[in-house]
Amino acid sequence: MPTTPASVWQVPETCGWNDYVREADQALASTGWIVLRPDICRDTPSPAVVARTTWTGPIPAIAHLHWPEKLAAALGPERALALMGELRQEGTRIVQTLHNLAPHEPRPDLARFRAAIDVMTDGVHFFSAEHERVAREHRPALPIPALHLPHPRYSTPEPAISIGCFGRLRPYKRTAEFAAAILAGDDELRLLVAGHPDDVEADRRLRAIAEGDTRLDYRPGFLPVAEFRHLLATVEWVALPYGQLHSSGVLVEALQADRRVLSVAPVGGTALYGTYDHDRWLTVPVWNEQAAIRAWRSTVSQSRIALPTWSDAAGTLVDFYSAVIATPPRRS
Repeated sequence: MPTTPASVWQVPETCGWNDYVREADQALASTGWIVLRPDICRDTPSPAVVARTTWTGPIPAIAHLHWPEKLAAALGPERALALMGELRQEGTRIVQTLHNLAPHEPRPDLARFRAAIDVMTDGVHFFSAEHERVAREHRPALPIPALHLPHPRYSTPEPAISIGCFGRLRPYKRTAEFAAAILAGDDELRLLVAGHPDDVEADRRLRAIAEGDTRLDYRPGFLPVAEFRHLLATVEWVALPYGQLHSSGVLVEALQADRRVLSVAPVGGTALYGTYDHDRWLTVPVWNEQAAIRAWRSTVSQSRIALPTWSDAAGTLVDFYSAVIATPPRRS
C-alpha cells in the first residue's frame, strides 16, 4: 500500500504531560497535512490502554518520533521496532525530534531500541546547531539530514504588561498625556493610575480615557501607604512621566520594590540611587511621551520570548518533511 501524501503520524499521538504534541498536531493540520491517529501510542499520566499493536489504515508519509521510548512502553521494544520496520518497508520516512539527547534516567534495557531507531531515522530535528553537535557525540547513528528549529512557543497568551503611575496628579507629572499616548497603541498592557487628582483637567481626561479603554484602571483618591505598596506589587513597571524629576518618594519605593522604572533622567543622575541595568531603569534625557514609549517598547520586546510561533514552525517542519521524502531512503 503506498503512503498517503502529506501525512504524518506523531509518536506519541497524544501527550498528557505537556502541550507540545497537541499544538504540533493542530499546526501541522493547518498547513494541509493529514495527521494520522491510529491509536497505537498515547502518553498519559495514567497508563493508557493500547487499542491495537498492528497498523491499520492509511500509511503515513512521515512518522515523527518525539519520544520513541513511549512507543516501546506501549508495544514493547521488539514489537515497536518491528512496527517501525514494517512502515519503512511501505515507504514511511522517519523523523526524530531530539527532545532529550539521552534518557534522563538510565534505561539499559532500551539501549538497543534507541540505537536501532537512530539507524532507521531519515531526518532529525534539533533545536540548535549546538544541540546537534552535542547530540551527535552521544548518538553517532543519527542521519545527516537535519533541521535546526528552536522549540516553538506555546499558544498561551502572553500576559499583559502592567504599568503603574502613582501619586498626586499634578500638571508637571503629565500623567494624562502619558496615558493617552501609550494607550493610543495596540500594546497588550494594563495601565494603573492611582492617586489624588490635584489637577482637575488631568482627572477629567483620565476619566474619559478609562471610559473608552478598559486597559486603563483609573483609581482617583488618596492612597494610604499600605494600599500604595499593595498596588505597587501588582505592576511590573512604574512610569514617572514627569517633565523634571528632582526627588520622588514613588521612585524610591519603586526601586526598593524591584519594579522596573521608566522616567526622565533624574537631577543628579541615576547613580545617586544605585547601579541599575538599562532594562531595569529606563531613562530618557528629556521627557517626551513618544520618545519614551518608543524606548520602552524596544526594551520590552528584547525581554520577550523570541521563540517561533507554532504557525511559523509548522511551515518549516513540513518543508523538512518534504525534503526528507525527496531524498533516497536511508539504508539500514
